[in-house]
Formats: sequence, C-alpha cells, structure tokens
Amino acid sequence: MTIRNPQQTRERLLQAAFQEIHAHGFQGMRVDEVLRLTGLQKGAFYHHFGSKTKLGYAVLEEQVRPLIESLWLEPLTKIEDPVCDFPLLLDSLGERIPPTMHEHGCPLNNLAQEMASQDEGFQERIAQMFTQWIDAFEVMFEQGKPDGYIRKDVDSRTVARFVVTVLEGCIGMYKVDHAQEQWAACRSQISIYLQTLRPVNN
Repeated sequence: MTIRNPQQTRERLLQAAFQEIHAHGFQGMRVDEVLRLTGLQKGAFYHHFGSKTKLGYAVLEEQVRPLIESLWLEPLTKIEDPVCDFPLLLDSLGERIPPTMHEHGCPLNNLAQEMASQDEGFQERIAQMFTQWIDAFEVMFEQGKPDGYIRKDVDSRTVARFVVTVLEGCIGMYKVDHAQEQWAACRSQISIYLQTLRPVNN
C-alpha cells in the first residue's frame, strides 16, 4: 500500500518548477514538463497549486527566497567591517552558489526582468525580496559606523540600493559570457568603491 505524503509531493513539484523556471523562465516553464520530471499527475498539481501562476508565486516564496537568504542575507549579518569583509564574501560566492546559477544567473533577477512588469503578484513578491536584500545591506553599513569602519555621514540606504543594483548587473553580465575577468572587474571596482566609505582618517 502506497503511503501518501502531501508535503513531499508539494516539495517535488516546487523543486521541479524552480528548475524549469530557472532554465527557461516562468513563461517558458510548462506544467506538463514539471509533471513529467516528478512523475506526478495533474491532480496533484491542481490540488497543491491550482494554477501555473500560483505555482510561480510559491517558487518565489519557497525556493528563491531561501536561496537569497542563504547566499546573501545571512552572511551579511556576520560582517563586521564592510569594506574588507564584503569583498571576501564575493570571493567565496562562486563556491557557495548552486551550479545552475553559474549557467542561468540569479533566479530573482531573471524573474524581475521577465515578470515584474507582467504580473502584479510577481512584482510585489520580487519587490519585497529586493527590499529585504537592501535592508540587510543597510544594516551592515549602519553597524559599521560605531566602530569606525564606515563614515557617519554615509547614507546607508542609498549605498545599499546602489550595491544591490551593481551586484545584479555584475551577475547578469557574467551570465552572458561566463568570463572570469568580467566578475574580477566587478569585484575589484566594488572593493574600490567601498574604500570611499571609510572615515577620512583611516
């Protein structure tokens, strides 16, 4: 007798959908292919999600969000000196990201480019995730001020917005040509920029 595990079934659908969305985009993702990859029937899909759009939302919330949290948000909380420590975090990124990100880029940025102007639900979720990412950088820069790592007059929110934008641009460019010199250029220039945030007497 087969024992049903609804949560496991749902997770299989989410993982397969994430794989397809990351490789082909949300609009290129086919529910039939997700079902083929999982070996499940359409009834399981409709029971757990009801529509392709709701599946896409769930992928954002339950697959993409934890990935961004583990790659960026959590490591940023451990940084003491943003000017020195953040470039080191960038150096370790290649070892920490899943292999599919080397080929397909950042899934959050991909969906932002594809779906933010097409669907309000996607736009709201994507905007919230970017806001959380910016929040994490802002906190990192603010916490660097009392110890003299960051100038007190630095607008941490503005800098955080800029750094996230630069990072996503760098990741997007790397996705195009996979050139190490492209990533090395981004890493070096981010490091130079961060040096401008130091107090003058440091």
